[in-house]
Amino acid sequence: MFGKKKQALVVYHTKTGHTAGAAEAVARGLESRRVKATVKRVSEVDPTELSDYSMIAVGSPTRGGKPARVVKKFLRGLDKKALKGKTATTFSPYSFIRGKATLRRIKKLLRRRKAKVLRGVAFKAGAPLSLWKGPEASDKDVLRLEELGKKLAKKGR
Repeated sequence: MFGKKKQALVVYHTKTGHTAGAAEAVARGLESRRVKATVKRVSEVDPTELSDYSMIAVGSPTRGGKPARVVKKFLRGLDKKALKGKTATTFSPYSFIRGKATLRRIKKLLRRRKAKVLRGVAFKAGAPLSLWKGPEASDKDVLRLEELGKKLAKKGR
């Protein structure tokens, strides 16, 4: 009844800001369900701090149907059991196609680190090749991202 408050880490990589905005939307969903959410760029995360969180959401832009290299490098660099007992999800903006392929690749990396992975959200935003920022995520997609945070809060341990 008076247990420790659930905590979630929302980690992301971005160049144009679309993934950062998505991370904030996921965090809002988590916090609406009374989960303390910490939002950080992947480059700011120390793998040793993962033990402080029971949930993790990983966001990466889609680059040719793949997550950004920095996200893959971070996840591959984790201990094989670093996410054991944690609930995780993914999110990814895409500008043209293959957003779901990015989600599948991140999901696979999370599962290899023993996380229980929930279905993620791919959403259209940005422009091909990041030559310019391009359109923002739609209001509908922002709501989907907030719902993703709520779902993670509900299913999280």
